[in-house]
Amino acid sequence: MAKNIKTRDFGEVVVADEAVITFPEGIYGFEDIREFALIAPLGDNKFPMWLQSVNAENPCFIVFDPLSVKGDYSIDISQHEKEVLLLDDLKDIRCLVLAVIPADYKKATVNLKCPIVINIKKNVGIQLILDNDLSTRERLFEPLFSEKEAHNAGDN
Repeated sequence: MAKNIKTRDFGEVVVADEAVITFPEGIYGFEDIREFALIAPLGDNKFPMWLQSVNAENPCFIVFDPLSVKGDYSIDISQHEKEVLLLDDLKDIRCLVLAVIPADYKKATVNLKCPIVINIKKNVGIQLILDNDLSTRERLFEPLFSEKEAHNAGDN
């Protein structure tokens, strides 16, 4: 079966029931919203993707693969988190990070400290808060110039 869902950015889309990802504990700030779909408008495994609530236009999160931002990115998953994910094998996880895309998209950031982890075999997800020094506002794009250099260049 499939269901039509209203999305924030793409109008109405059809999502197969088996593609719905359940978050038993919700996502921080949205604990009561438990069902999401991963929408990949650029194609499978092409980022960005959208993590869209299936029951309302919001919340909707733009997500990226953290390895595309930080090549040595890794996470530790506790026993409790493995149980929530119904996880038998670590190879079955997909890790995503939430992005904030401001009007000036070149200043977009991702939250490396609080990834979304999905058991791709069972479509169960959880948001982690990692116990590390990773940034909650890691820049997606490195500026070509510092803000001071850009300001000075405008004076010429």
